[in-house]
Amino acid sequence: MKRVLVACCTAVLVGAAAHIPAQAQTPAPTTQTAPTTPVSKEEVQKFASAIKQILVINRASESEAVQAIKGEGLTEQRFDEIYKSQRDPKATPTAQIQPKERQGYDRVVTKLVQIQKDSDAKMEKAVQAQGLEVPRFNQIFEAAQKNPQLRQEIQTLVQQK
Repeated sequence: MKRVLVACCTAVLVGAAAHIPAQAQTPAPTTQTAPTTPVSKEEVQKFASAIKQILVINRASESEAVQAIKGEGLTEQRFDEIYKSQRDPKATPTAQIQPKERQGYDRVVTKLVQIQKDSDAKMEKAVQAQGLEVPRFNQIFEAAQKNPQLRQEIQTLVQQK
């Protein structure tokens, strides 16, 4: 849940700045029904600073993932085809999966799991380095989803250099 909210908040709060496709900006469903506590100006600043760091971490992780895929002799498109065919038996890749491709795909998946674990740990540290605990970060994220003014304030801060 922690990783999902961190990733979603990045997409939702800075989607316009990062030019993320509209479908990636769909907010994650929230399970909290109680009203959120007010967010102080100081917390907004800390949250925005954490988001900036998370964006850097995400970019680095994406780059690592692309390199892992290419390092196994696969293209991103081919990796995606194989991935989809593994998740959905009805999805058929454009070409039959060769044993060498399958082995490379399996090695990439192992690398991607490790990249994600490392990224999650770095994001958690980035949040904590700003003086926020992850549960409070997630509460602020949920508040920003529900409050357009707060969301805009955060976007403005994130877009500042």
